[in-house]
Amino acid sequence: MATSNGIERGVGTLGIAGLVLLLGSGLAWAGPPNPTQSDVNGNTAGGTNALINITTGSVNTGFGIGALYSDKTGDGNTAFGTSTLSLNTTGEYNTASGFGALTFNRTGKGNTASGSQALTLNAGNYNTAGGAWALFNNYSGSYNTADGFQALFNNVDNLYNTASGAFALLRTTGGGNTGIGMEAGLSNTTGNVNTFIGFEADANAGGYKNGTAIGAFAKLTASNSIVIGNSAISTIYANVTSITAISDRRRKKETRALDADLGLDFIEKLKPVSYRFNNGDETERYGFIAQDLEQALPVSLHDTIERSEPEHGLALIERQNDKDRTYRVSYGELFAPIVKAIQQQQQEIEAVRQQNADLRHALEDQTGAIKAENDALRHTIAALREQVSAAR
Repeated sequence: MATSNGIERGVGTLGIAGLVLLLGSGLAWAGPPNPTQSDVNGNTAGGTNALINITTGSVNTGFGIGALYSDKTGDGNTAFGTSTLSLNTTGEYNTASGFGALTFNRTGKGNTASGSQALTLNAGNYNTAGGAWALFNNYSGSYNTADGFQALFNNVDNLYNTASGAFALLRTTGGGNTGIGMEAGLSNTTGNVNTFIGFEADANAGGYKNGTAIGAFAKLTASNSIVIGNSAISTIYANVTSITAISDRRRKKETRALDADLGLDFIEKLKPVSYRFNNGDETERYGFIAQDLEQALPVSLHDTIERSEPEHGLALIERQNDKDRTYRVSYGELFAPIVKAIQQQQQEIEAVRQQNADLRHALEDQTGAIKAENDALRHTIAALREQVSAAR
């Protein structure tokens, strides 16, 4: 698995001969070792050609063949090891420890490199590298931190990356990324402000932004998303039972009432099931199958699910950006259709109640009319009886 400059992850190095060739000066500074010596500016040198070209620079310390070889006016630099800070001229307050550490740094300042060829090609400022070849290809990037073998190896000119662990963010050329763990963010190349925490926590593509993958083998599959754990995770424990979400009207656009076909008709088509995952977890669960949910939705939404890019589809059902295009369901998105269905059902109930009330009123009116007719009939009969009695 080769990086952009041909160095293989975990195997290849420049080596002493390669570093000398890169410097382009052959063995020009080779010679008998110099004894440790200091000057009036507080510079201390020990090793062949260490600090040999210093002019007005002060309080520098160079120990090792060619350590701080080219430094003239830089102040406060410390170099321990062959070729450490050897091309530094005006850079200040850099610290290098290990063969070839910060070798090509000329004007960068405030950098710290500990490890063979750490920050070797650096020209940026305020970077910290701990580990062999950590931040090796950092040309002009600044404010980066790498701790681990080849961590942030290929960072070129980006800012604010943090990597801890062997090969963490190895190929990253984006900015603001954080990778913690062995090979964390290994596949992240041009992505920005992503976070990878855990053994081989990574992304399935290199250009995502603002994503987070937490846990061993957690795999980021889209920008602006958070992945917790891998496919073997079966339970997430917390003291709370729900996630509090932003629901401010000012954060939303194109707000409209839910369509009627996403209410009772949709809910009636759902197929609740019990199931177990096929990853070894034997816990019985209740829920839905994504494909069944998709079929229950209006046909007009099927194409949205199948073809839309991440962040442009349907939140209820999404197809993941992986080789299997795995279905994902957001159960919280069912809440609104369920409420819509309850409202529609309530409207139907209210309509039946109104019909019953109307029928009751009509029946009462009819009963009153019959009673009035009966009363009138009784009065008529009574009058006739009186007439008959009088006639006798």
